[in-house]
Amino acid sequence: MSSTHNSCRVVAIGNPGPILQQISDALNSQAEYQLIDMIPSPERLVREISAARPDVVIVDSDLDGKPTLDMIEDIALEFSEIAIIAILSVSDPIEIQRVLLAGARTFLVRPFTQINLLSTLGGVRELESRRQRNQTATKAGSLEGSRPLRTLTVFSPRGGAGCSTLAVNLALAIYEETNQRVLLLEGKQFFGHIDVMLNIRTQNTLADLIPHAGNLDDSLIRDVVIGHGSGIHVLLGPNNLQVAQGIHPDDLYGVFIGLQRAYDLILIDAGSTLTEHAVTFMDAADRILLITTPELASLRDVRRFMHIGQSLAYDPEKLLIVLNRENLLGGVSTKDIETTLRRRVFARIPEDSPNMMRSLNRGIPLIMKYPRSAASRAIKQLAITLCEMKEVDLVRAPITQSINKAQREALLASAQFG
Repeated sequence: MSSTHNSCRVVAIGNPGPILQQISDALNSQAEYQLIDMIPSPERLVREISAARPDVVIVDSDLDGKPTLDMIEDIALEFSEIAIIAILSVSDPIEIQRVLLAGARTFLVRPFTQINLLSTLGGVRELESRRQRNQTATKAGSLEGSRPLRTLTVFSPRGGAGCSTLAVNLALAIYEETNQRVLLLEGKQFFGHIDVMLNIRTQNTLADLIPHAGNLDDSLIRDVVIGHGSGIHVLLGPNNLQVAQGIHPDDLYGVFIGLQRAYDLILIDAGSTLTEHAVTFMDAADRILLITTPELASLRDVRRFMHIGQSLAYDPEKLLIVLNRENLLGGVSTKDIETTLRRRVFARIPEDSPNMMRSLNRGIPLIMKYPRSAASRAIKQLAITLCEMKEVDLVRAPITQSINKAQREALLASAQFG
């Protein structure tokens, strides 16, 4: 976060009145904050913010009686380095979720005290400071302090994007490339399909390891994990909904740590539902493969998730955009996708629905049944690229402290993006 004489530069956007006056009084009473502008109208908003160059923008979510979600989203897209704090009229989980999805880092609910405001600003400053320290450490890290990627999480905020298909085939491709110990872990809380895709029949699931989360040994892991004929190992998700819902994120993380000691690489299919399980696996991953398809709805959901990634304090380099079903008839071009997301597409998997469908129905992964198809070749190339990547070990905050409890609950208030 930029600063002037160690002060935090703040812009407030809202109707003239008690709220802006309260913000002004609170910030002017503290030397570490500098209120540089109060903007009463959304007209020429981007130009004024660009000129002011603030660290934090405080936005009243009911400006002139009109919702400001679009304004928050515009600011977040145009100025990704600026932290946004939204002021809400009521403590409604749905409304909280909307402003966080639009790009706000956190929120305040009217009426609030000056202490509430200063405390929230302090939390945002600490989050931004930690993000900058991590980025500095990453840039300073040399190859001597780096290691190969050990954990990859595949996620898409939109169902049907092909997360499970990509996860299965990518795990096989990485194993073929490295001949190392590779575990394919089904991270979906329920309704997983990896057993169908690999033609696996077993009652063993992740839930069998949860009671031993703090004391996993190799023999127990071998008893539960299933070996596939391809050479990879597979750990399926829970097959009982009540059991799945009873798994606590801390225990899930404990199992993950135990599995990491037993495998060179873990590839997690986190699916398309934003649950605490999915967030736990994304927090723990070296990289998140964020899957999109060339459709506007999918791109919108990916862009919203990128805002959530900021709230979760993910380094932008942690998210790798993978375009599945490229060249889909009538789909958005790759160039337009990169323009929309303002990010480079990391990998592109060509459209190959007929072969994908046949391999799924036969329980034989695509790269095994159709190894010469364009999609198979693209997945193998993605595997090679990932195997060549290096990860610098950083001192990370505990995964449960990425954001405060209220924010995490709001982000998870809805189980499905679409």
